[in-house]
Amino acid sequence: MRKLIITEFISVDGIAEVEKLPSVAWNDEMQKFKEDELADSGAMLLGRTTYQIFAGSWPKETGDFADRFNALPKYIASTSLQALDWQPAELLQGALPDAVRGLKQGSGGNIYGKRQADPIWRGLR
Repeated sequence: MRKLIITEFISVDGIAEVEKLPSVAWNDEMQKFKEDELADSGAMLLGRTTYQIFAGSWPKETGDFADRFNALPKYIASTSLQALDWQPAELLQGALPDAVRGLKQGSGGNIYGKRQADPIWRGLR
């Protein structure tokens, strides 16, 4: 059974909102963490807001990391999105806990959720 793992960049004082985070000094340790996370990942679980943020920037990125990140299946929890332009992507149907349970029972690497502050996680607590 696959695991659902939630990851997020957050400041020491608990700020997780992208626009409020100070500029991040990327280092080798962070790079290795994200590369290991990506290597373990079989899919992404995203809410509408995170999907829209990522879809607005990741398709423009290039390189090995971006190619792998963009190619991951993306499962989106939203009742308002009509179109998913950043592919491969699929809107989840039905109750979120049931949909996630089904994803976890599937094959492939672990499922990574991004941005713990995203409202979709409230439905899984």
